[in-house]
Parts: sequence; structure tokens; C-alpha cells
Amino acid sequence: MSITTTVRAALATIAAANSDLAVTVQYGAQSATGLRVLEDKQTTPDLLGQSSSTIATVRVSSASINEPTRGAQIKVDGVQVYVLGCRTSGGLRVIQYSETQPVGGE
Repeated sequence: MSITTTVRAALATIAAANSDLAVTVQYGAQSATGLRVLEDKQTTPDLLGQSSSTIATVRVSSASINEPTRGAQIKVDGVQVYVLGCRTSGGLRVIQYSETQPVGGE
């Protein structure tokens, strides 16, 4: 068994055992169960008081979803979010995203 196969199987096992971390990730017509492993809620002052955003990281199998480009729109648990970055290693895609649309593209 290759490391890629082992890592993908471990991701599926962890998601099944920890339903509180498991999320559905959709990119275009592709969909997969992933693990939301980090969520950072941020608040910043603005002209009208305060604004907030949530930045999070989700891991999905690279066999299930193509690598999204920075700024791409994906859905995580039915919420449209924007990709800040993506790296792929060992059969996993690690996608960092924000609920606030980024100012710049690629």
C-alpha cells in the first residue's frame, strides 16, 4: 500500500470517527468529505464599527477534488467561501479559505 493510499484511508477513517470535524467540500461539480482542522474567527475595526471574518483550513482527498486556484469559490458545509491557498501532499489537499472575499486574485 502506498503512502498516498494510506493517508487517504486515514482521512476517511478520522472523518467517520469525528463527525464534528467532518464537512462537505464542493468545488464545481466535485464533492468530498473533508476535515475542518482549524478555524480562526477574526474581528477588525472599520468605519462603521467592527467587521469580522473567519479563516479556516480543511483537508480533503486529492483524488476527490481538483486543486482550486487562489480566489476560487468553494462551498464548505453549504457556505460559499473563497480559497486563500491550497497545497497538495501525500494524497491530501490542504485548503485555506476565508468567508470574506479577498481583494486580489492570483
